[in-house]
Amino acid sequence: MTHQKINKKTELLAPVGSLESFFAALENGADAVYCGLKEFSARAKAKNFTVPDVERMVVHAHRQRRRLYIALNTLIKEKELPKLVEVLGDLAGAGVDGLIIQDLGIWRLARSHFPQLPLHASTQMAVHNAAGVRMLEQMGFTRAVLARELSLAEIGAIRQQSTIELEHFVHGALCFSVSGQCLFSSAVSGMSGNRGRCAQPCRRRYLNRDQPGYHFSTSDFSALALLPQLLKAGVISLKIEGRMKSAEYVARVVAAYRLVLDAPESGRKQAMQEADEQLALSFGRQSTKGFLTGSVPAAIADSSKQGTLGKHLGQVTSLRGGMLGFETCDRLHVGDRIRVQPQNDQAGTGFTVRELWLEQKKLKAVKAGDFVRVRIPDKGGFFQVGDKIFKVGGKAAFTLSPEACRDTLDQVVVPEKSPSCKENLTQAGIQALASLLPPSAPQGVSAQVLTVRGREPQDMRLLDEPGVAALELPLTPETMAALKKVDHHRADRQGRVIWEIPPMLFGSEWDEYRRAVGMLAGQGFCTFRLNNLGHLPLFAGLSGLTLLGGFRCYTLNSQAALAWQELGLAELTADLEDDRKNLQELFCRGDHLPPVAITVYSPLPVMLSRIPVRGVRPGSVLRAEGGEGYRVFQRHDLTEVLTEQDFSLLGHLAELKKMGCARIIVDLSHCGSMSAKGKQVLGALGADQPLPETTSFNYKRGLT
Repeated sequence: MTHQKINKKTELLAPVGSLESFFAALENGADAVYCGLKEFSARAKAKNFTVPDVERMVVHAHRQRRRLYIALNTLIKEKELPKLVEVLGDLAGAGVDGLIIQDLGIWRLARSHFPQLPLHASTQMAVHNAAGVRMLEQMGFTRAVLARELSLAEIGAIRQQSTIELEHFVHGALCFSVSGQCLFSSAVSGMSGNRGRCAQPCRRRYLNRDQPGYHFSTSDFSALALLPQLLKAGVISLKIEGRMKSAEYVARVVAAYRLVLDAPESGRKQAMQEADEQLALSFGRQSTKGFLTGSVPAAIADSSKQGTLGKHLGQVTSLRGGMLGFETCDRLHVGDRIRVQPQNDQAGTGFTVRELWLEQKKLKAVKAGDFVRVRIPDKGGFFQVGDKIFKVGGKAAFTLSPEACRDTLDQVVVPEKSPSCKENLTQAGIQALASLLPPSAPQGVSAQVLTVRGREPQDMRLLDEPGVAALELPLTPETMAALKKVDHHRADRQGRVIWEIPPMLFGSEWDEYRRAVGMLAGQGFCTFRLNNLGHLPLFAGLSGLTLLGGFRCYTLNSQAALAWQELGLAELTADLEDDRKNLQELFCRGDHLPPVAITVYSPLPVMLSRIPVRGVRPGSVLRAEGGEGYRVFQRHDLTEVLTEQDFSLLGHLAELKKMGCARIIVDLSHCGSMSAKGKQVLGALGADQPLPETTSFNYKRGLT
């Protein structure tokens, strides 16, 4: 199937997590929609779609001159690669208008075997500067979905230095962490946000010195008032978040943004007022303009507010006869949607109001102040007196039933693909499968090369210790200043020092690090560790350097490893959230891959954010109700949240060696290599003994 030539202009892009949402988005003016499949979706809890569904949806959308994108924006395990090839072939045949991706393994396979698929770089890639966008251009991406931490000025600067399409979120939920840089859900439950299974621990309550607060729960994003500025900055696609939201929500939000986008200059004020009234009925959280205005708004994360969706109606005071009773503080209608929220941090239960009772009368509506009883649905949750009640949906904005939507879609006829098209897709699939690396027997190693991560140039003395092959240091203004105070001109030391680039370099920071890299290279240092696509251009024009990948250059599969190698990385680091089984399968690809190092001891970062945690002293521990603690640090305008327990695979070194892991990393940057703890870690390393009060993360329990 060939792609239709659809004129590119400002695009209002709507989320589709169900068939009803698909029709709601198109009916209310979306220029394009994005959805996920049953596999490989970053919103695995949404209903999502089968390939036959997508084929019909593409035909239906194209008839209306709309576009359909598929979000394939999760990290892929090694064993999932054959299924991924099958999915890519199906999507190429369906004629989708673009793939939204995070994993570079998908990029490599699609670029090599399914070039007819336009590629969009997901916000999960954390592309946040012009260097990163230019890298995407060179790699053949047609669109960059920018990180949500950018200001209008920063977006404008990116536009001036790049040519591919820019997409930015304009409405919906915000993550506390930079997208793609969050391991919080994975640390809590093994359910990875990078694999579409986020359990949203950021929405829970944490104790700060015995004082409870919702420190990581962000307000909802709304850029309605800034649409003209976003367009002026060069954003072509305005994206609404919400693949987990109802069709009613999608209809209402799309209609509101369509109203403002289509309004003439003279009528924009009136359109804005009407759109605000529409959005008020979608019952979101408190709204924020995020980082667009150039400063961090105080209301972006308010620890005093739960951040729960909806308008508070009251709390349950009676439970009897299959009904819950409460005094409502707002009007309530049959057909409204409510959610009952327990007093703990567990998820609430939502349902549509089918019956309203005032005393002994069954009514269609009640007013504020009435004591009302609401029929609990047969499959309702477990409710208790004291649970809070929220209104989360008002009068219907979309009324087509799921059955009617299914009937409409089933009537769409998908044109038969030509024999030549079928043959081409078949051959592409065969070639893609053939390009997957065959497994081989585990190639054990006799010894492991050790890199120790320190925190200051004084740690170069570690290079004189037996068994330490290399020292890694964070490249920061502080370490650059401290470098002047130590003797670093010994060639045997310079060649064994690795400088790690911080993962996020906003605005002019990138230029500063470009100068720092050039200065270090001029002094004889030759090895650097990267953590973002935007780091690669830092080294343009410099020769004789070795570039390594940090764990944030996610490598859960062999195709991703080969992709990073093709981009210039000589060594990679296994993802901290990876598990034993996937690591075994990755190392079974043997000599075909670049070397992959495994971190065997490290602090465990769960979030990296541009949002400050107000009212919390740096280094303080925020404690969850289950007892687990999270330490909060503020460094260089970034917030880093670490688990209280360090990550450790000590005690598993022999097993890793048997897998074929020849390179290991021990990170002592948080405690100091010469501290008592640092010496304890190195002692346990030498004896391959486990350390108490540490976590193996997902290594044994598995990554889902």
